[in-house]
Amino acid sequence: MRGLAGLLLIACAAVAAADPLVIAHRGASGYLTEHTLAAHAMAYAQGADYLEPDLVLSADGHPVVLHDLTLDAVSDVRTRFPGRFPPDHGRFGVITLEELIELAGG
Repeated sequence: MRGLAGLLLIACAAVAAADPLVIAHRGASGYLTEHTLAAHAMAYAQGADYLEPDLVLSADGHPVVLHDLTLDAVSDVRTRFPGRFPPDHGRFGVITLEELIELAGG
């Protein structure tokens, strides 16, 4: 056991001595609005090793970058789709890709 602990200590020291891995979660979110092209471009320009967006699947299975789990707080989904019954406790979750594009004004 002592040999394994020593090996683990050496491995930890080697990792600590290496350059840190920079993961830009939602882009350069401390500087710009999260999940925007500008935030991701700034994170890249600042030297981030990886850009990590929040991904969810639309109701029809398309990956979508979306921070919130529901659309009520970030859109006018209730006004745009008044006849729809929300599937999740009265809040709108992710809808189809076509509906998301329409909701975004596209």
